Amino acid sequence: MALSKLAGELYQLYDHDKYSECQRLLPPLKMELIKHNLLVPVPSNSQTKDQLNDLKISERILEIGALLSLLTHDYAGFENFFASLRPFYTSSKLHGKLETNTDATKIIALYLLYLLSQGLISKFHVELETIYNSPSYNVEQDKYLNYPIDLERNLMEGNYIKIWKLLQNESSLPSKEFHLFTQTLINTLRFEIAKSIEKTNDSIPVSNCRTLLYFPQEQSDKAFEEALKQDLEVEDWEFKNGVIYFNTKKSQGAFTADNSSIISNVLDYAEQIESIV
Repeated sequence: MALSKLAGELYQLYDHDKYSECQRLLPPLKMELIKHNLLVPVPSNSQTKDQLNDLKISERILEIGALLSLLTHDYAGFENFFASLRPFYTSSKLHGKLETNTDATKIIALYLLYLLSQGLISKFHVELETIYNSPSYNVEQDKYLNYPIDLERNLMEGNYIKIWKLLQNESSLPSKEFHLFTQTLINTLRFEIAKSIEKTNDSIPVSNCRTLLYFPQEQSDKAFEEALKQDLEVEDWEFKNGVIYFNTKKSQGAFTADNSSIISNVLDYAEQIESIV
């Protein structure tokens, strides 16, 4: 079957959210791309207008593959498709002018969000440096790229309440695919806050900890304890008579002014939240 016919079928199925049927089409489509030397843009296949159009078709197929991987929680597949898209996104023939809010910047932003959700901060910064050094993207004006950049900046600064608002406000999401990382990022946020609490306290009332970690106050202590141990792996936290006791063997000398400042900010935010509740 011709590439254009298969690609047209894939576009139609994807637009109608028929993801399992899309996945069935991807292997033969990739074979067609290999057969027509369209899996990677190189000088020999990017000279004429028709060749560039074929490469754009190839790029869109790979983008749908990446999005399908996310929608089906196949993160290894998403990484593989993103790796295949890199040569397309760095091609001056295909992305030679300053781009804003395109499918390319959406996929790149989703990859940044994936790295952030996995705690891969070093890889996040390497990727971000590449983006800023590229002449193809207008980062400051791009709603897709700005979302993960804002999240990471606030996470590093300890502005947890801003992160919470970004994650909870669905209208702030650049597109529906970004919602796929919300719960993982909420867990990442809670993990960072939990580390700060643990480093700056020997114990804390359960109700205060529940507020700091953005759990509902009506949740029982037992349910809260189970949620923390399942999602945050805080096995060394001891819950006793409405109080959480932390590992007393931790080195007091490891505390830093930065950590104290962060937890102070978090406690201030908690008081604001409690006053609202």
